[in-house]
Amino acid sequence: MIEGKVGKKGELYIPKKVREQINLRPGDGILIEVEEDKLIIRKKPSIVDILMEKPVSKVSVEELRRVRNELSRLLGV
Repeated sequence: MIEGKVGKKGELYIPKKVREQINLRPGDGILIEVEEDKLIIRKKPSIVDILMEKPVSKVSVEELRRVRNELSRLLGV
């Protein structure tokens, strides 16, 4: 277990070793979850992180156009 600190204004100081392990850089978003007495902090995935993930399904360009047109029709755009 690695220790961090809480600053006077409630800032969380995450040790460099931990930041490097998850490639957390200044300005990156984080997701915070509370479970009883536990604070869980996760790096918020960037658009690049999401695009690099394995696809969940395959969709054709024509199918995307059809769905986009249908949504535009429903929204009156």
